[in-house]
Amino acid sequence: MGTDTPTKKQERITTLSGLAKNLGLSPTTVSFVLNGQAKERKISDATVQRVLEYVREVDYVPNALARGLRQKRTHAVGVVFPHLRGDWAHRIMQGIVDVLGESRTVPLIVCHHGSGEHEIELLKSLVERRVDGIICNPIADGFRRYRQVIERGTPMVFLGDSPRNLDEISYVGWDPGAVEIAVKHLIELGHKRIGYLGIKDDRKMARMRQQAFRQTIEEAGLKCRDGDIVLNDAGVEFDHEVDRLISGEDGCTAMFALYDDIAISVLTYLRNKGVRCPEDVSLATIGDAPLVSAPGYEITTVHAPVEDEGRAAAECLNELIKQPKRGAIHRIVPGGYLIRGATTTTVS
Repeated sequence: MGTDTPTKKQERITTLSGLAKNLGLSPTTVSFVLNGQAKERKISDATVQRVLEYVREVDYVPNALARGLRQKRTHAVGVVFPHLRGDWAHRIMQGIVDVLGESRTVPLIVCHHGSGEHEIELLKSLVERRVDGIICNPIADGFRRYRQVIERGTPMVFLGDSPRNLDEISYVGWDPGAVEIAVKHLIELGHKRIGYLGIKDDRKMARMRQQAFRQTIEEAGLKCRDGDIVLNDAGVEFDHEVDRLISGEDGCTAMFALYDDIAISVLTYLRNKGVRCPEDVSLATIGDAPLVSAPGYEITTVHAPVEDEGRAAAECLNELIKQPKRGAIHRIVPGGYLIRGATTTTVS
């Protein structure tokens, strides 16, 4: 009984050299195409298309371990989040994957839920796995562990903020000017006294946002009183402080909340007290999380270019991986537009 002649699909090609031989190309050219470096190496579109079509035709699966040994890279990067609530992490990852996909790099997503001890273990595990680099939304007190990462030769990019005195580590952050957009909106509505609700946070971007609030108030010829800026520990409600801010004839008629979850908590508290928002007190924030635009909330917010932050962080990390000896990259992501909700003019 005769045997069937193997088709191209049945002929399993397991090596890069075998693939290159069948294509009549050098292994180096095929490798550049498969690793997303065709444009950088000026390989023609026709050659790229021919390689990719043949790879699909023969169902070629690269040996990632062998490739990593050759290139001294794992083509994996760690992405460290404090939480996965809402859609922030999802949108960040959309931007990161857009960039990493070009080099077929895989993100390893980990989450420490605000625990510094857990973050230490996660960072250690990523370094032990020899990831090519790490993107991390940093904790304020993580100075020592972040420095240890780069001292071990692993490139790192901070996402969203940066602890003080760590300028040797790259960071990508959203323009603090978003605070100015929200506060100017409140001032233009006629509000003369505006409260600031934030958290105790010594990181770079957090301090810049508080400074932007104070500067916007003062540039409008208004007075920023010390008691109008309220900083609580993370997770602590602002009920008592809100009562103080809005009490009396000269109380605040508007409040700016640094984060969406603070704004939502304050709006709920005000409504439970019978305080109308925005008729009695206007409220604005930044970030544009889904819940602030949900029916019944609709808080005035500034839309954040979250996907762009993710892209910028991945681009910075790629630069550091390709040029290990280059200095830190500090990049501010512009953008943001106002979405009107729980704000109105002051009552005369």
